[in-house]
Amino acid sequence: MADIKDLEKAAKEGKLDRREFIKRASALGLAAPFAATLLSQSVHAAMPKKGGRFVQGTAHGSTTDTLDPGTHENGFMQNVVYTYANHLFEVDNEGQIRPELAESFEASSDAKTWIVKLRQGVEFHNGKSLSPEDVIASMNHHRGEDTKSAGKSLLEPVVEMKKTGPMEVTFKLNAGNADFPFILSDYHFAIFPDFNGEMDWQ
Repeated sequence: MADIKDLEKAAKEGKLDRREFIKRASALGLAAPFAATLLSQSVHAAMPKKGGRFVQGTAHGSTTDTLDPGTHENGFMQNVVYTYANHLFEVDNEGQIRPELAESFEASSDAKTWIVKLRQGVEFHNGKSLSPEDVIASMNHHRGEDTKSAGKSLLEPVVEMKKTGPMEVTFKLNAGNADFPFILSDYHFAIFPDFNGEMDWQ
């Protein structure tokens, strides 16, 4: 059985691809399904290596797609934005809201005012630290008469956003909404650096 161990070791070290592993294991008398199971265990036990390439097949995508999160309307662009940007909140695999760029949040008793404290120590790709101005500029990108954002209607209840502390933004709504953090987790509402009062998504 030393030959099987050698095959496992070669698979862990990335010296054999799946096809070659199954072919050699079959030559040793192992059934193909068992060989595939053995390979799966070997690969999962392998130590991660830095570098390499990740290839993913994804549907949708169009020549008119841009990195402007307000224009994202398909699964491909949703996938793209989650690889390079973050949001104030995210929904976990149990359907619960979790702070992402937010550190904490609290609502007034009527759920019309939401105070969001931002996580400290977050830096954008350009080295700029996250600030309330970034959040306000990013949200304003989806508001107003001239916005082309598909998320515009979700932010129409927001009547005011302002910096209320060094790492704090307060949202005032026209009516109470207990689910407001879920709205802010929408894939359109990625947070980008502020550049002269506008969101710098490029």
